[in-house]
Amino acid sequence: MSVTTLTADMETYTEIAQVEDFDTEQERELILRCQERDTTAMGTLIVQYNHWVYNIAYGILGHHEDAEDAAQDAFLSVWQNIDNFKFRSRFSTWLYRIVKNKCLNVIDQRKRRKTEPMEIDDSQPWVPLDNVTPEQEALRTEQSEILHAALDRLKESYRTILILRELRELSYEEIAEVLNCTLGRVKSRLHEARKALKEELERIEW
Repeated sequence: MSVTTLTADMETYTEIAQVEDFDTEQERELILRCQERDTTAMGTLIVQYNHWVYNIAYGILGHHEDAEDAAQDAFLSVWQNIDNFKFRSRFSTWLYRIVKNKCLNVIDQRKRRKTEPMEIDDSQPWVPLDNVTPEQEALRTEQSEILHAALDRLKESYRTILILRELRELSYEEIAEVLNCTLGRVKSRLHEARKALKEELERIEW
């Protein structure tokens, strides 16, 4: 499956109005079908995880186009390496690790270019907007810009763990598996990250 084909599949499947949550057995069946090179099953997995993957990438990178590219690369990597998934962990944990690595690749490329692009896009799914008044929406926009700006100033390890815990609501155990570290290290790093974010928010708002 090429990048072009995968992109086309993503566009096709995201037109589906809503997909019910999978239970463990349904997901296992889909993964087994993917391992048999069933593109329809892969498309269904993309629908299930597309927003989650994008949100992780956008939270780490803070840039819409880079996040889309990282998400596409992550799904392509899943398709190419699905045979390596042995059901020893949750599929979402395995997937998050792939997304994180793709984002790190983007960050490395930025450093080589000696540029740090930053884009605030409040229409993205990780910044939900309800039916609110213009004044409330303006306030949310301002708060979101402040949050993105503060996150962008944090080092990558802090930004990543905050996204996994606060936005994706992974458990400490799941984060430890994603980041390949101990439970104690997750707790200490999360404490450090929250403290660093608070300091950045206070600095920006001041």
